[in-house]
Amino acid sequence: MTLSRDEALQRVIDCVAEIFERDAAELHARTRLMADLPCESIDLLEISIRLGVAFGISVDDEAAFLRSLRLLADEGAAALARAYPHLSEQRREDLLCRREGDGLSPLTLGDLADYAVWASRG
Repeated sequence: MTLSRDEALQRVIDCVAEIFERDAAELHARTRLMADLPCESIDLLEISIRLGVAFGISVDDEAAFLRSLRLLADEGAAALARAYPHLSEQRREDLLCRREGDGLSPLTLGDLADYAVWASRG
């Protein structure tokens, strides 16, 4: 059975809401982990473990958490496509356009849902 993005997003929201003791109804696809939640890099480890269990996948933290985004953005869209095949072309373009921003990771719950759907397809 193929996992839909909506199903994946709800699982991601449920995991993150539990970790940060937030009401899941307050969270959405555009919620940014580092800017909108009290997320620190250590919290990403717990998120990774919980996503692995929730989706039955092995989480590649480099890809799932967009760890090399700043370096790859300098190389352009093709580099982002290779590193983050789970993201839509539109999302990769958004990341390229907004890479200066507030200095915080632009990683969203929607990005994690997209990763989970992609990784669950094997």
